[in-house]
Order: sequence, then C-alpha cells, then structure tokens
Amino acid sequence: MRLGAVTLTILLAACSQRIALAQGSRSPEVIVDVGVADEVWMRKHKMTEADVNQLVAQLKEAGCQRLHVTCGCLGTFPYRSALEYPFRFDPEHARANAITPFPKELGTDLESYIAQHTAWNNRFADIIHNDFDPPTAFIRAGHQQGMKVYAWIDLFDGGWPGYRSKFLEEHPHCQWVGKDGKTYFKGVWDYAWPEARAFRVAQARELLDRGVDGIHCSARSHARHLPNTHDEDYYGYSEPIVQAFQRKYGIDIRATQDFDRAAWHDLKGEAMLDLYRDLAGLCHSRGKKLCIGLQLGRHTQFAVDDYFSTNVVLRYSNHWRKLVDEGIADELILGDYEAVKGTDWKNVREGGWRVKPDIQLREGEDLYDWASREYQSYCHGKTRLYLFSQWMETDPRKLEPLLTFWADTTRKHSFDGITMHEAWTFEDKPGNMSLLRAMTQRLKAEPSSP
Repeated sequence: MRLGAVTLTILLAACSQRIALAQGSRSPEVIVDVGVADEVWMRKHKMTEADVNQLVAQLKEAGCQRLHVTCGCLGTFPYRSALEYPFRFDPEHARANAITPFPKELGTDLESYIAQHTAWNNRFADIIHNDFDPPTAFIRAGHQQGMKVYAWIDLFDGGWPGYRSKFLEEHPHCQWVGKDGKTYFKGVWDYAWPEARAFRVAQARELLDRGVDGIHCSARSHARHLPNTHDEDYYGYSEPIVQAFQRKYGIDIRATQDFDRAAWHDLKGEAMLDLYRDLAGLCHSRGKKLCIGLQLGRHTQFAVDDYFSTNVVLRYSNHWRKLVDEGIADELILGDYEAVKGTDWKNVREGGWRVKPDIQLREGEDLYDWASREYQSYCHGKTRLYLFSQWMETDPRKLEPLLTFWADTTRKHSFDGITMHEAWTFEDKPGNMSLLRAMTQRLKAEPSSP
C-alpha cells in the first residue's frame, strides 16, 4: 500500500505526539531529605537501627523513591571520621558565642539551650560511638527497599554556638573574609582555597565508600542566622580571589572600591566550579551521580539578619550553564534553601527577592513559571531538574495544601521531581505520612484536560 505525502506526514506527527505525551506522563521522582540530627534529637527515645528501617519502609510505602541523607550539620558529622568532629556540643563555646538578644526559637534562655543540646548530643554520641553508624544504616535500609540513597553534604554549614568544625579550627583562613583580610564569616567555607576543596572531596570519597548512589551538595548554612555586618558584598576577599583578580585585571581589589563587581562575582563562582569539577570527577569515576542545589537566578547569595532579608553580605555567580555543558551536574535542585514559600508570592516582589533583579516575572507568573522558562529548555536531555520544597508545616491542616501545591507545580512544569524537606515532617504528626502518600499519587495522576 502506498501512502501519500500528506497522509505520511499526519501519521508521523501523530506518532511524535504520542511519544511526547508518553514522555511527559512519566511520574516525577519523589525525594525525601532525611535530617539525621532531627531523627536523633526529636525522638522521645534513643534512635535505633529498627527505627531507621521502619522510617525508610514507611517512606517507601508512601511513594518515596530516593533519600538524601544529611552527612554533616553545624560543622560536625553524624558519623566517626578523621576529617571532622562527630556530633558533639561544647557549652563553653556556646557561652563564648552566645547570640544576643537570645532567639526565642532556640529556647527560653542560653542555659536552657545549653542543657537541651548537651542532652541531645550525649544521645548522639552514644549512638555513633556505641551503637551504629547512622548514614550506613540509612543507606542499607534504603537499598533493601529498592531506593536510591544520596549523601547530602552542606557546603557552608561550618558552625553554630556550641558546635565547631575541626577543619575550620585548623584552617581558619578557609572561611569567607572581608576586605581587611581579618574579619571572617564564621562557619562559612571558602572553596577558593585548594585545601577546602580537597576536604570536601575526601568527605565525598568516604561516603561513596559507604555505598551511596550519589552526592548532593547544598548551600544550606545555619551561620546566616547569626548576627553579622549589613554591608553589601562584605565578604569575598580571600587571597586566592585577590590574586586571581589581580592577574586577570591588574587591580588589587583590597586596595580600591573601583573595580568590576560582576567580574569579581564571576571569579568567586569559578572557585565553586573548581569544587564541583573535583566532586564530579570522583563521582563519575565510580559511576555515581552528582546533584547540586542551585539558588535561582544569576547568583548564589547569602543574606543575614535575617536569613531572607536584603542584607546580602556574600554572593558568587552560579555559572549553571557550565555545570550543564561540561557534564558536571547530573541533577540540579532549583531554589535550594531559598524562601519561595507556598503560594504567597508577595515576598517575590517586595521581600528579599528584590536583591535578585535578574529574575523578572511576567504578568501572572510565579517563580516556578520563571524557573521553567529559564532552565528547562537548556537542561533538557542533559541535566535533570528538581524542585526544593522548602520547610513545611507539620500541622496536617497546613501541610496538606502545601503538598497539593508542590505536586501541581512539579507536574505543571514537567520537572523531573521534587525533594521534600524533610522526613521528620511526615513523622511528627499522626497521619502526615498518609498525606505524603496522597501527594505521590497526585503526581502520578494524568493531568486534567484543558
């Protein structure tokens, strides 16, 4: 039978449409972050391996396909390592670095904070030194359930009152520093230094040795909550950056205010690219994935007093297209630790988002509309894109509409999946795990016809 050109064209178009529909109907992947510290601290009893197994089985039953297990927090590790202190609390350090006025969310006063964290971390130390290795337990439990497990590494979370990083104590210069060369953004790592990058690669190596399926890097930093200067772009004058700028442009940025700020931000971003290249080389040599948390827009920026204000004291260029073009990032998580809260977009136009002027929303758009048109076409077929769910309410009356919003937003823009932050949200109140299950079912459902 012979087909006319028009008929053949119609058939081919129909086939292409069916393929596109089939591809578009794939269910987005559901990832759940597991905060090991919260799992240890929040329980009424000391966490056991049986608790780990039960939690992972419940998450699997609720539709979770992957775990991101935090493998560092506040400058400490939730396991024994020669690289860093395992979870521990130093009351004298807490007193010497007390926040004033004392934040109500941390307790009634400094001494109650110290008492609570001492008890929590005595429990943590007992688990790590006498019972089991928490990351290994989560890796094993996830694999037994047929789930992928990535190690979550916080790149900038190096300290808090009562918590100290062994590496930063030994290498204090590896923190972001002001123009005076002496004022440090305490606890915030600067990867312009080769030794800082080498440390993270060493940590990733020991986690890959435990059997994780990939490494996830996040820009989370509790240090951003601490009192700080409000001077714009105060930090970013480490010796490697100063020297790199002088070699390239002939200007000593510590000696003048008259220099190209965009070029400066780009150089700081290049230092981060060097870190990601090193991590990708390690992961890919073992057949593992590298997942990078990415703030939206041109820059990753740290605001202080408070975390989501316009007081941006540190920023660097994201260079996300290079992450894609060079095959560095297998996956990007968009909106990593940013305040894009729920369905209230007022803060987009009036709050901290004013300091990201490159993000311009069209009439009727929200940030995810913008993110979809900014990243999707460029990353398609090269780097998978996920959303970060932010911090969620544990009250089921508030949690349910948030989960509906995240499911619908993920499907609307055909993102590859979403990371739900975090497991304790679904454990804290009876019935919350069933809400997660309803969300994963919503993600699988066929979109309604227009």
